[in-house]
Amino acid sequence: MDPAATARRRILLAALIALLLICAAAGGATWYATRCDRDSYLSQAATSWVDNQEKYLFACGQVWHSLDAGQTWQLIPSSGLPLLARQGRIAEDRTPGRLYLAMLLAVPSSLPCLLCPLTWVQPTMFLSVDGGRNWQVVHRFPEGPTGLTNFRSLSADPDYSNAGWTVLVTGEQVVYWATNDGGQVWIRSCEEQLDYFCDPPSDFLAARHPGHSTSP
Repeated sequence: MDPAATARRRILLAALIALLLICAAAGGATWYATRCDRDSYLSQAATSWVDNQEKYLFACGQVWHSLDAGQTWQLIPSSGLPLLARQGRIAEDRTPGRLYLAMLLAVPSSLPCLLCPLTWVQPTMFLSVDGGRNWQVVHRFPEGPTGLTNFRSLSADPDYSNAGWTVLVTGEQVVYWATNDGGQVWIRSCEEQLDYFCDPPSDFLAARHPGHSTSP
């Protein structure tokens, strides 16, 4: 049998198996989304530094807004976010309407990695400047294995506008990323080591914002 033909058949078979697995996963995600409980995500709601009655929440693939400290929530129709996304970390900048949203996205399938959508994720930062109605991707962080990669935290700076940070965990690696231009650019600021813990991200921001506070 022609070795080239055999290789092509194996690639086709692997592609078909990957497609079936992806379709099954998508179907399961759709089923999950229809039964998703928004209230189970309330602990991840972000409170405004300007008004402690105002909160934003990303849950069940949707953006929610509250003006009464989370007693009631209003759904915000959003565009620019991926389908079937269920959860992410959201933060509200001091600049009105500016929101950051950190999310894990499946890595697309390719010939070298047919099962990547099920085994690898792409940590991604989204930005909205109109209160969550429209979103755009502003930064893609290094890929990591599914189940071992997550955003440990996301926060806007409490004192200054257009600044924030996030902590990305990939296995045993813990890296701090920060922005001081309203979320357009995210800079790797610190990596935790076995005997070394990163300083508060405000130290990073202080070096780039004149007069910025260095207190935690």
